[in-house]
Amino acid sequence: MKIISKAPGKILWLGGYSILERLNPGFVTTVDAFSRVKITYSGDYGVILDVPQLNLHAAGRIEKHTGALEIAVEERLVLLKTAVETATRYALESGASLHGIRIETENDRQFAYATTKDRISKSGLGGSAAVTVAAVAGVLKTFGMPPETDLVHKLSQIAHSVATGKVGSGFDIAAASYGSIVYRRYSPSILNGFSLEEGNDRLVRLVESAWDYAMEKFSMPERFRLSFANFVGESMATTSAIGSVSDFKAKDPERYSTLMGSINAQNVKAIEALEAIDGDEDAVTRFREAFVSGRRLTKELGVLSNTSIEPDDCTDLIEQSERNGAFVAKLPGAGGRDAIAALCSADADAQRLSDFWGGRSDLAENPVGFYNKGFSVSEESVR
Repeated sequence: MKIISKAPGKILWLGGYSILERLNPGFVTTVDAFSRVKITYSGDYGVILDVPQLNLHAAGRIEKHTGALEIAVEERLVLLKTAVETATRYALESGASLHGIRIETENDRQFAYATTKDRISKSGLGGSAAVTVAAVAGVLKTFGMPPETDLVHKLSQIAHSVATGKVGSGFDIAAASYGSIVYRRYSPSILNGFSLEEGNDRLVRLVESAWDYAMEKFSMPERFRLSFANFVGESMATTSAIGSVSDFKAKDPERYSTLMGSINAQNVKAIEALEAIDGDEDAVTRFREAFVSGRRLTKELGVLSNTSIEPDDCTDLIEQSERNGAFVAKLPGAGGRDAIAALCSADADAQRLSDFWGGRSDLAENPVGFYNKGFSVSEESVR
């Protein structure tokens, strides 16, 4: 049998940076771009990791008593290896019988685009989170364990934290697990410093413990069309940007707290308006006003932290986009020159925006639509 697992990409519309603070909500939608993981049987305890799109290959063994992966990988395979090992260790400790596996990953083209013949840029749709969730879910299924959503979510959060050495908000992992959601992060102390070397029993206890994240499934109202484009040859160094914002927080905690409270207040208003938008035209206006106010305050956060969250030329692009078909537009997630996302109220508006973006040499339209669901796993016969 072949196990095929897929998980979607995401767009964070509300909550950039403010979601890092506990209890502050973020609204994230999943899109119809997927990371796919295909798993087949491979020998007694052999393990093979293949990423043909990046010309990456590694082979080793699963340690049958611990589930550890005895395999040397380069940096770009660390996340995949850690996701596979985390799920394998959990499955073994939960009573599953292990066997060798071959894992091959494939990302839809929307996750990356070619800027030159030899350069591929990430699109900012969350490929690393998607492949983590897809790998965890697929490995659990391969070893006979039901890939229940809560379990996949927690194991994926753990794997991502272990592999990257940091504890983020986790909204991207949560979206790839559950679909489009309003999300509030868990306390960083839950995962801070955890290592797989602490043992499989510790891993199981961590998964079975109570986590304090909050999640509400919610999709973008059907009245909106999604438009998305990438900046050609540019990208946002998210880790560096978050570090700069953290430095600002440490240097001027009072000003940071006041500004973050203002950003969060606008995000809350925007989410509440979205939730009331069906049949309430006043909510449409409230949403736009809060969305724009929150975006402008987040731009101010960038100025104060010396971070290019929304450079002036991008502000001009956003405002021009709103004059050329977009109901609202922003640099999603951490901002910077990864991408621009917009909501349009009608197909004609979306076409007008596409014509405007298409006339710019610095943008490459990236066709994605709302998906709203999380990961899925299926089986196929191997011939």
